[in-house]
Amino acid sequence: MDGKLVTMALAALPYVGFGALILYCRMNTALDLNNQMEITPLMRKALHAHFWYFIACPIMIEVFLDAVPGLNYIVGTMPPATTNGRHFLQCLAAENFFVTSVSLGFILNQSSVPRWALMTPFAQLAWNLKNHLSWFFMAPEGRMPFACADMVLIWPITAVYVHTFFTTKKSSKKKG
Repeated sequence: MDGKLVTMALAALPYVGFGALILYCRMNTALDLNNQMEITPLMRKALHAHFWYFIACPIMIEVFLDAVPGLNYIVGTMPPATTNGRHFLQCLAAENFFVTSVSLGFILNQSSVPRWALMTPFAQLAWNLKNHLSWFFMAPEGRMPFACADMVLIWPITAVYVHTFFTTKKSSKKKG
């Protein structure tokens, strides 16, 4: 199969999964996205891990990317620092980490949130899980060791978020 078709099919997975989640929530009144849900102690720990991981990334990507020892080994050959393409991709990558970390920070400061508040972290994780498949099976220079390291952190966080989202009952709390 053509590489672009495979990439397009892989990129479609987060959209399909996210769309299915929203449809499922609309069909299940117990999972109404406007209902408040408690931030459980386990969820809070997962949010903290995700938050601290992501809050460090924008600065590392934009300022210290060339200073990370072994980066070429764990992710592959980096484009030259003097290209607009690299600068553009660094800015966009850092922006995405920043937006997610801000969302996580707001959620962390609450004792309960409407279910829809988890949509930004879920969207990020959906794309991240897609990235793991890409980094592990489709990377042009071969498997990226970073994929395994990222999986060790992201998969448990995803499991906690999903478990909490589907099992936490409606909360009457509205404020942190």
